Amino acid sequence: MDLAYRFFIYILIANVGYMIFSLYRKGFKHYSGYISQLFFLLCLMITMVARDVGGGIALGVSLSGIAILVLAPIYLQRQIDALMAENRISEIEPYARWKANLAWSELNVHMHEIARMAMEYADDALKLRSEIRSLLNRGEPYDSMTRIFLGLLHFNNRNFEGLILDLHDDNKKMTDHSFEEILYLVRAYLETGRYEEALAAQLALEEKTGDPEDETPEKRANLVISRMIFLAFFGWLHEFDQLMSSQEEGVDRLPQQLRSFWHGVCQFNAGNFAEGEKEMAAVMKELGDFEKAETEEDVEFAEDTMLPFMRKRFFSLVENRELFAQRILPRLQELHAAHAENLTGLIASRADAAPPELSEVASSLLGWVTMIISAVLMMVFNVEDVVDLIKIGANSDFLVKSGEYFRLFTYQFVHIGWLHLVMNLVALKFFGPPVETIAGWPIFLGIYFFSGIAGGAAAVHYGQPLSAGASGAVLGLLAAAIVFEFFKARGYECLTRQHNFSTLIFILIINLIIGAVEQVVDSSAHIGGLLGGAAIALLLLPVLKSQFLRRLVGFASVWACIFVALFSVYQINSLSGGGFYPEASQKTWKYRNAATGLEFILPETWKPEPGSETANGIEFRGPFREGLGLFLVAGEEAHGSVVSEFVTRNTREIEQTSELLLKKRKGPEKKVDGEREYHRIVWQLETSGGPRSVVDYLVFYGPLFCHFRFSLGTENDQAYEKIMSQAVGSFYVR
Repeated sequence: MDLAYRFFIYILIANVGYMIFSLYRKGFKHYSGYISQLFFLLCLMITMVARDVGGGIALGVSLSGIAILVLAPIYLQRQIDALMAENRISEIEPYARWKANLAWSELNVHMHEIARMAMEYADDALKLRSEIRSLLNRGEPYDSMTRIFLGLLHFNNRNFEGLILDLHDDNKKMTDHSFEEILYLVRAYLETGRYEEALAAQLALEEKTGDPEDETPEKRANLVISRMIFLAFFGWLHEFDQLMSSQEEGVDRLPQQLRSFWHGVCQFNAGNFAEGEKEMAAVMKELGDFEKAETEEDVEFAEDTMLPFMRKRFFSLVENRELFAQRILPRLQELHAAHAENLTGLIASRADAAPPELSEVASSLLGWVTMIISAVLMMVFNVEDVVDLIKIGANSDFLVKSGEYFRLFTYQFVHIGWLHLVMNLVALKFFGPPVETIAGWPIFLGIYFFSGIAGGAAAVHYGQPLSAGASGAVLGLLAAAIVFEFFKARGYECLTRQHNFSTLIFILIINLIIGAVEQVVDSSAHIGGLLGGAAIALLLLPVLKSQFLRRLVGFASVWACIFVALFSVYQINSLSGGGFYPEASQKTWKYRNAATGLEFILPETWKPEPGSETANGIEFRGPFREGLGLFLVAGEEAHGSVVSEFVTRNTREIEQTSELLLKKRKGPEKKVDGEREYHRIVWQLETSGGPRSVVDYLVFYGPLFCHFRFSLGTENDQAYEKIMSQAVGSFYVR
C-alpha cells in the first residue's frame, strides 16, 4: 500500500476513533450498539493497513464505511432538526427510522419511537401527547428527549400551560433542566404572563451556556434569540437596542421584518405605545403587500409563517393596552429596576469569557514561507535523493555531530513530498492560531522553532541518518496547546473554538501510534518536538500572567529566532566553500585483512558490517546507509567474457525484481592502470524509497578478480566519485 493511501486511512482511523471516544464519554450504555459498529469499522481499517491490502481497495472500503456509519446519520439528524425547527414533526419518521437502522443505539430507537407516534397520531394532538408522555420515566437522556418533543407539541398548539406542566420539574433547580427545556420554559412563562418565573428561567439559560467548552454556534444562536424575545416581552428597550447593535450570532439569522416587529413589541411593552404600534403596523403592511414580493417563496413565507403570528400579537397587545398599562407595565418596570443590572452583568461576563478572536498573522506568514521554500526545493531538487537532501539542509545525525548545526533549523523548511508538506501545513493552520493568540506572535515563533530544534536534536540523538519536515515544530505547538488548556493559561478559551482537551490528547495518541507503526515516520523528531513544546509551555505559564514579562520574553524570543536564522546562513556560507558530504574532504582509514592481505582506503565513517567479513569478501556501511560490498576471486578467465557475463546476469536480475526499475545503465567503461584493468558499470534504479545508483567496479589484478559494488541512495553517483576512486585506486593485495 502506498504511503499516501496509508496516511489518508490513518486520518479516517483517527476520526472514527475519536467518534467512538466521544460517544463513550456521553454514555456507553446509550450508544453501545453504535459504538460496536464503529469499533468493527475501526478494526477493519486497522487490519487492512496491517495486512497491506491494496491502497485503492482499503481506501474505498474505509470511505464506504464512514459514509454509511458516520456521514449518513449526520445528514439524517440534520434533516430531523430542520423539520423540527419548522414544526413538521409528523414528517421525521422516515429519517428517524433510517438513522436508527444505520446507527444502532437506544437513543436513536427512542427517537424513532417518538417519530412513529408523531406520524401515526398527527391528526389527534391529545392522543399524541398522551402516547409520548407514556415514554417518560425511562431516565436520562431519554426523558430529556421526550420532554423536548412534548415541549414542541405544546408550543405548536400554543398550549403554554401544558408545556410548563410537562417540562417544569419542582424537584430540580432551573439550571438542572436541559438547555432545550429552559428555552421552551422561558417562552411559556412569557406567554402566560409569569414574568418572575420567565426572568428566573432566562437567567438560568444564561448560566447554562456559560461554559465555553459546552457551547456550540447553534446553542449560542438559540440563546441570543431567546434573549431578544425576553427583552421584547419585558419592554427593556435599552437592553434590546444594545443586543440589536451587537450583531450577535442568532439575531442576524432572523429576517429583518421579524427583528423590526420584535423591536415594535419592545417599544410597546416599554410604554411607548404609539411608536410600538406604528412600527409593528409598518412591518405588517410591508409583508402584506404581496405584489412587491420578489418571489412566490417570499409570499408563502410572509403569509404562512410571519404575518398571521404578527397580526395575532399586534391585536392582542392593542386590545389589552389599558390592562397592560395599569397592571403589567409597573411590574415590568419594577423587575427592570431590581434585575436588569444582574442580567446585563451576566451577559457581559459571558462576553468577557467568550473565546477571543484568533490571531493568525504569524502562523499564516510562517505557513506561506514554509510552503514557498518547500515547494521551490521540491521543484528544483529531488527530495528523495540523499545527495540533494544533504545539499538543501536536511537534518542528519552524522552531519550535525560533525559541526553542521544549521541543519537543526533548516530541516524544518524541507519536506519529502507534497503530502508531507500539506499535512504539516494543515496541522500548522490548526494548532498555530490558538497558540499564537494565547502567547502572542513573538513567543509563538519561539515555541515553534524551539520545538523544531528540540525535535531535530532528538533525531540526532537517536541516530537518524536523514530527516526533514516541520512535524517536530508543529507537534510542539500541539503540546503547548495541551499545556495551556490543562493549566488554563490566560486566553485558553480560544482553544475551545476548534477543539477541547480530549481532542488534543486523542490527536497526540494517534500521532504517536502512526509514528510507531510507520518506519518512514521520524518518531524521535516527533517525540522531541512534543517534549520541547511541552517544556517551554510550562516555563511560559507564569510569564503569560504578566504583561511586562510577556513583552520581555517576546522580545528575547524574536531576537533568538533572528540569531538562529543568521547563524544558519553564516554557517552554510562558511562550510559551502569546501562542499558538503560526500564531496567534502574526509578523514580516511586503511582497511587491512591479515588473512588475505587485502587492503584499501575508505572514509573513517564507513564501517564494516558486523559479521560480514569472510575469507574472500567484506561489506561496509556509510553514514547515510551507503553500501559497499567487496568480493575477491581467483580465476584465469578472459576479462571480456567475465564482464559480459556479469552485465547480462545483473541486467536480468534487475528486470526480474518487481521492486526495482532500471532507468539507465552506463558502461562498462574500461580503464587500464599499470598491472590493473578496471571495468566500471553504473546502474541507475528507481525504487519505492527513491532513486538509487549501483556502481560496480570489476578489477582484474594479476590472477585475481575483485568486485567492488557501491550502493548509493542517489542518482548523482558522481558525488561519490572521490570516495569510490580512492577505495578502488588504493586496492592492494599483499
